[in-house]
Amino acid sequence: MDALSENLVARPVRVVVVARQPVARLGWREVLAESGDLRIVGVAGMESGSGIRELLPTAVLAVNGGDDLAAIIPLAGELGETGIPIVVVGPLPTAGLASLLRAGIRGVLPESASADEVAAALVGAARGLLVLAPSLAGGIATALTTPEAQVGDGEVESLTEREAEVLELLALGLANKAIARRLGISEHTVKFHVGSIFAKLGAVSRTEAVTVAARKGLLAL
Repeated sequence: MDALSENLVARPVRVVVVARQPVARLGWREVLAESGDLRIVGVAGMESGSGIRELLPTAVLAVNGGDDLAAIIPLAGELGETGIPIVVVGPLPTAGLASLLRAGIRGVLPESASADEVAAALVGAARGLLVLAPSLAGGIATALTTPEAQVGDGEVESLTEREAEVLELLALGLANKAIARRLGISEHTVKFHVGSIFAKLGAVSRTEAVTVAARKGLLAL
């Protein structure tokens, strides 16, 4: 092993804990601070993509409170563009594993996972490994071999009127803050709608969502 590889192995993983609820952020920060393999460099809410990047993490722990995947998936896509992996801990998804993996989520653990298991998953994700709960392992082959061209080729669940408005503004290239101002809603609400649009279209990025929507006749480009 060369000196660079030894350094990468020995260096503590810089972790940001992301959760919608402040108590969850602080709780996991305290628990994970006991691990000598990790260095907790901050906590953040679901909407803080740019703030998370500024903390220079090498892995992110996202706490799924049960209905937060709609916010976690676009956040993972945003962070994935800079190579920052996300490990999710919470209720295990019953479907959509391929969408999670394509979004850049590199670990999925149950809410019953111990601090040691979560710490090991974060270290593994930072080293480029995929860490899944045993109950999800059976679907990994199918998820990883799903052709990208097939994404969005099935039937699309109907968008709400508000989601359609957000989608049109996404197609114009507007950022979440600009969309919020245009529609008179909060940026957090926009983030929720974007996540819902991604889920319904089977997309993991704004570009893919717009492309799929146009192919389905939901947008006129």
